[in-house]
Amino acid sequence: MKQHPQFMDHILCLLTSSVSESLLRPLLRYVDRAPVGTTFGDVLQPANPKYRVGEVVEVTFVGANPKNSAENRTHQTFLTVEKYEATSATWQIMHNDASWETRFYWHKGLLGHSNATIQWHIPDTAQPGTYRIRYFGHNRKQNSPKPAVILSFESTPSTFDIVTTW
Repeated sequence: MKQHPQFMDHILCLLTSSVSESLLRPLLRYVDRAPVGTTFGDVLQPANPKYRVGEVVEVTFVGANPKNSAENRTHQTFLTVEKYEATSATWQIMHNDASWETRFYWHKGLLGHSNATIQWHIPDTAQPGTYRIRYFGHNRKQNSPKPAVILSFESTPSTFDIVTTW
């Protein structure tokens, strides 16, 4: 049987990288790290102060792997869109991650860093008023040789208004 040396190096390289990756994947996959000077849930891109019906609110946070939240069901959602009710001085949940109008995007970065972007496509039914978007997550922390610890966090950035006119 004739061997093709140009393919043997490539196959050996693939096998070596696959073995290394499979050994490192459990260590790197779940550990989350916030960039220096930040904590999980810090706002990287805030909402604008005002929006109108039909526009899209977008907020980006220092995030963590959503798999951590799926494994630890402390919160039932990744996000909420809440409206302030002045008469009762309370925040009412209007939407969550199961709503058609919301989007949750997780952007995996290098070395355990990641961002979470939440969008709310403001529906025609939205009433004027003061709103906020909340982000709920869990970050996995590991200090070898100790077992990993999952810590919950939440973030409530500044509010924004839905207006009918500018």
